[in-house]
Amino acid sequence: MHSIAQSNPALANVVQLDMTRHRNLDKGNASPGALGTDFARLGIMIWPALGRVSARAGTWNKHLEALNVARNAVAHSDNGGFLRLQNLGYQSINLGVVRKWRRSLDSLATAMDDVVGDYLVLLLGGPRPW
Repeated sequence: MHSIAQSNPALANVVQLDMTRHRNLDKGNASPGALGTDFARLGIMIWPALGRVSARAGTWNKHLEALNVARNAVAHSDNGGFLRLQNLGYQSINLGVVRKWRRSLDSLATAMDDVVGDYLVLLLGGPRPW
């Protein structure tokens, strides 16, 4: 926040408080909907933006959703969650599936960095923040 309002600490504080208040990622899983809501606070419609930069956005969304369902099914011994995974096309969860999710979500994170970096350049001017 300091680079946004270097000469105005009060403004930096306001921006930081607004960007961190009631974040979905602070109270739940990083679901596609939670990411969409949290990034919308910056003015970024994250899933459409990701779709514009990569044809894999739909796969990332699907893998993120499946990972969250699997995590909750395991953590809460939720048989309904395991049935939901089957409905999503996952007959079993094994190391290969988890590795596929990891590779997919690693590329999602990289694409999100690019989308947000490019957006901030347009919004604030100057070089990319990272």
